[in-house]
Amino acid sequence: MAAIGDSYSAGIGAGERLGSVADTLVSNSDWACSRYDHAYPYLIHNDERLGDPDARTFQFKSCSGAVIEDVINDQIPNISGNQQVILLSAGGNDAELSNILNQCIFQWSALKAVEVNEAKTVALANQDYTWAETFDWDSLGYGCEGQLTRTRNIIDGDAFSIRLDSVIEAAKEKLASDYAKFFAEDLSSECDDVSWSTWLYPFQGSEKLTKDHRKIMNELVDAANSQIVLKFVDYDSYVGHFNGRFCEKGVDESTAESNTRTGLMFYELNTWDPRGNSPWKRSVDYPLEGTFEGTVNQLAQITLLMDSDAQFADQDMISDASAASIATYDEVELSSIEIPNILPDGWVMDNRYGRVFHPQILLHQIIAELVIYEMVNKNEQDNGLPAIPEELSFSSCPRFPSTGSNASDGQQIAVASYINPLADPAAWDRLIKYPLEKMPILVANVVNGPDSAVDKTWTDVIDRASASGKIVLGYVRTGYLGVSDQKFTTRLGSGNLADWTAQIEEDVDMWYTLYGRRIGGIFFDEGWPECGDNNEYVDLYKYINDYTKRTHPGAYTVLNPGSPMASCFEDTMDTLLTFELSYEAEVTKLAKERGAGFLQLTDDTLPNPYDTLPGDSYIQSMMDSIDGGSPLNTDASSWTSGSAAAAVSGLSVLDSDYTSARLSWDAALNALGYYVYSGDSVIASVPSSMTTITIGGLQPGAKHVFHVSAVGGGGNIGTASMTVAVMTESLPNGKTIANYHSSPAADSTTITADILVPYAFIRLYIWDSVGCEFDTNPGWSVNFKIDEYVCTHYMVEGTTLYKYSGTLPEGSTAPPWAWSVVGPITLDTKDYTYTWTLPLGTSTIDTSKFVIQAQGYNPLTNVFEPDPSDYDCKGSSMCTTPSFLKWCDHAVNSLQRNDVPSYFPTSA
Repeated sequence: MAAIGDSYSAGIGAGERLGSVADTLVSNSDWACSRYDHAYPYLIHNDERLGDPDARTFQFKSCSGAVIEDVINDQIPNISGNQQVILLSAGGNDAELSNILNQCIFQWSALKAVEVNEAKTVALANQDYTWAETFDWDSLGYGCEGQLTRTRNIIDGDAFSIRLDSVIEAAKEKLASDYAKFFAEDLSSECDDVSWSTWLYPFQGSEKLTKDHRKIMNELVDAANSQIVLKFVDYDSYVGHFNGRFCEKGVDESTAESNTRTGLMFYELNTWDPRGNSPWKRSVDYPLEGTFEGTVNQLAQITLLMDSDAQFADQDMISDASAASIATYDEVELSSIEIPNILPDGWVMDNRYGRVFHPQILLHQIIAELVIYEMVNKNEQDNGLPAIPEELSFSSCPRFPSTGSNASDGQQIAVASYINPLADPAAWDRLIKYPLEKMPILVANVVNGPDSAVDKTWTDVIDRASASGKIVLGYVRTGYLGVSDQKFTTRLGSGNLADWTAQIEEDVDMWYTLYGRRIGGIFFDEGWPECGDNNEYVDLYKYINDYTKRTHPGAYTVLNPGSPMASCFEDTMDTLLTFELSYEAEVTKLAKERGAGFLQLTDDTLPNPYDTLPGDSYIQSMMDSIDGGSPLNTDASSWTSGSAAAAVSGLSVLDSDYTSARLSWDAALNALGYYVYSGDSVIASVPSSMTTITIGGLQPGAKHVFHVSAVGGGGNIGTASMTVAVMTESLPNGKTIANYHSSPAADSTTITADILVPYAFIRLYIWDSVGCEFDTNPGWSVNFKIDEYVCTHYMVEGTTLYKYSGTLPEGSTAPPWAWSVVGPITLDTKDYTYTWTLPLGTSTIDTSKFVIQAQGYNPLTNVFEPDPSDYDCKGSSMCTTPSFLKWCDHAVNSLQRNDVPSYFPTSA
């Protein structure tokens, strides 16, 4: 199989860039051509429905910026002559797509006709503009209307048709793909006044995305497609059907205000990537002349050459570093085939200059599915079987799964039941009573994991659910393995893969330690969906899955990336959760056709759509649409055969603190993995590539003894290392939180504290009194004694400030957990020290009074400042006076005394 063509099939920006930056100057290399690992040809090649990819020869020759002449002269001659399938996309660059984007949308360099010759003269005189001699200067002066007319004439002309015929001849009897229209076909007025012009000109207006221009640009796509006389894969209609175009009705597309929506199938200025790796359309290295990104940079340079004071429309988003790069670009000595990249994609927030009208991963996946459909359909008919119908409906996207699925019979429902059983016991009663054959799986989540002590309320529901025959999975966070843009860290603050592995396994084991065999398996959340170099990430998930199943036989495992994932994940765990959305009953048909054995459901909203249970009618409608069945549970894979592992040597303790120790050892010959022991118990297991690990969950002020053994062929354990001992530090006065204080100002407050052990949740409350006036000034109560509490009105969780918004129900003594968002705060952490900077000060509330609450994986802790016991009446008869203490407190904070025995207000 081979892929030839332009940036559409090269997949520019879709996933990870193939090749190495070292090949930048190697013509037609993966890197130079901007080929990406989620381009539809690459997805098709790696789809195991077409057989083993390792047994298939795949020649990926598509190159960003290629015109039909390049495909004919440079790409086709370099593919072998025994192709069974050739994937082709070509013609967009010949029809001058980049010029349309320049003249009608972004205006990177849209000059008046009289300015073109001046720009050409200045550029030719500049020795750094080596590409100026071959540049199409006339294209800069066409204007939007002129360029649209020119492209129309190109597409309608004989030369374009002849070029297409020539390249299609090389792909005769094979499959090809067309282009999709960018703009919604209802041509609403949503975008008539929107401009995506990139540059600000004092005397030149900006092009708008008018209805007429959008209509013509869509028609030009159809016109280009119509010239392809060979049967091609028509994915354009799917883009329209699923509302994947720009300027859909009801969507704000203004550059300054738009928020990227899910379902958009082309990259835009403010690119949102749910997988955490923002896919730049241009890299920070110099792109090659003739590529799409090279052309864009040429246009930007021309504008700066003509007007050194020109600014990006979003110049304020550019850092000083990038601005300096722009100012000094012409001082760089450049190769004649490189174009200096002055567009600040690498520095601009939210990748605002990434909107270049190329398919997102979602669209590449649709194209791949449709191409495979065509291949399967042709194979069916070649073998005398009837054609497979292709229907354009959301419930029948062409997908042909294997006969097996993760459900042994019909579809079932799995519920991520992150519902506090103390807050909503009735929800758990319903979950347990629903039919086992239709809802066999529930997920327990105490504090983003198991915690470190048994929770009685969770014990009750886990016991009852398990006794009813249901599989209760324990929630374990994998943090995208610390490799996403968010750079999540473990509870101990590490982003290291081995440390993430140790924490994941620690949480797995803790679920079984606390709740025993009533836990039926593990729900691994925040799964990273990329294979990694040499399958590093997928192999690690497989390793963790095997560890779970070997250590806890019978464990059922689920991995949740919450997004599409590569086919390398197919055998990672028992079940993969590939997409998160609130489904209606009709979608179960689509899920069944795609081989989904389970449906996860919720009708709640973000930020936590799993903390409530949908109404009974919602769930019943889902259950009525499925047949039910039973889960399929596979065993751990066997260790590969091979030689015995050598003894582990060089074990040492690199450092330790109150609850953790970092160990290191030398790699052992023939090792397939390593077991880390505390005494006689395995506390962690890592692949052979890892020889440094942080062990957490240790007892403070205690001695801990470790050793390490290598696992060899067949799972045989090698000779253990020498033991090492660690004495963890003792907590000061047994306290896990120390050195806490507040520095209030009128409109802001800084609060610091040393948090010496890891927790799942850390919350900061601002309180104003002992006890709450629930009728006049309700708040959330935090107890400092069994029967006494402070009244809090503000809370910080993570980096968000909330204000209490609950109302005490009539006849109740328990205030509801209800908060409204105030806004963001700044949270800095260094070593053990947390520093909160709040946009809240004494002009609003006395911010010297606060509570730090820490919960999860260590005992629940509340520390109060000041000590609320000082506000206790302690039986004084004066406490019978209504609000007496509140008045006294107010007086202390707002009265001053002079040397004479009299008091006066501070304001006086």
